[in-house]
Amino acid sequence: MNITDRLRADLITAMRERDKLRVTTVRALIAAIDNAGAVEIDGQGFDYDPKIGLNHDVDRRDVTIDDIQRIILSERDDLIAARDEYRFLGDNDRADELEHRAEIVATYLA
Repeated sequence: MNITDRLRADLITAMRERDKLRVTTVRALIAAIDNAGAVEIDGQGFDYDPKIGLNHDVDRRDVTIDDIQRIILSERDDLIAARDEYRFLGDNDRADELEHRAEIVATYLA
């Protein structure tokens, strides 16, 4: 099972268990990986034909396992940085939540 399949399976499990924190965290990881596959468009936009829809459709970029690991690492680092900021501001409840989310994200690092 690859990492994206594992994330999607874990999302379903978290939803069944009503684990809101895990659902939020896993959804954010899936979105970050999906966004990495997006293709940049030029400034010209798209032509639209109501009979066939959008023209100039292109395939998404391939996202390698190394790309995915970098994305996951970056997400974890962002959560840790935000946790530190909230601790500095004295909001320990929010800091604890972010720390828990960072721990969830870390489980997907190889």
